[in-house]
Amino acid sequence: MTDATQPSRFSPRTLRWALVASLALNVLIIGAVVGTLCFGPGPHGRGFKGSPLMGFARTLPRERSDFIRQKFADAQPNMEAMRKGVRDARAAIREALMAETFDQAKLDAALDGIVQAETNVTRARVTLFGQTVSQLTPEERRQLHDWLEKRRPLH
Repeated sequence: MTDATQPSRFSPRTLRWALVASLALNVLIIGAVVGTLCFGPGPHGRGFKGSPLMGFARTLPRERSDFIRQKFADAQPNMEAMRKGVRDARAAIREALMAETFDQAKLDAALDGIVQAETNVTRARVTLFGQTVSQLTPEERRQLHDWLEKRRPLH
């Protein structure tokens, strides 16, 4: 009879370090997902510069592209103030969650605040989009439609 078990190629010490590295990677990934869900995507995600019009502007002649960029630059201070409102609303939620004694009314008010703040940002973005599109030529609007259709999600 022969022994069915074969010795491992890796020492127990190597396996232990691999396990620690794997665990650390899993904690990092889970932390990033939970952080994004709780606190938003951070300073570089879902930002103002991610507007479809900014991408479309790159396809236009320089003069028209500059026109769209200027519209967004003019709106930047107002948008930044609204994004600050969203950050403040998220901070209020964190405070309500971490309060020494939990107050459901305070949490509900903070949740209503984030809904209102995000609604304000969305309304301002949609208004800016509408105002900018209204100043495009009919041909540019057709080009915008085609450009958006190519980038539309499949679901």
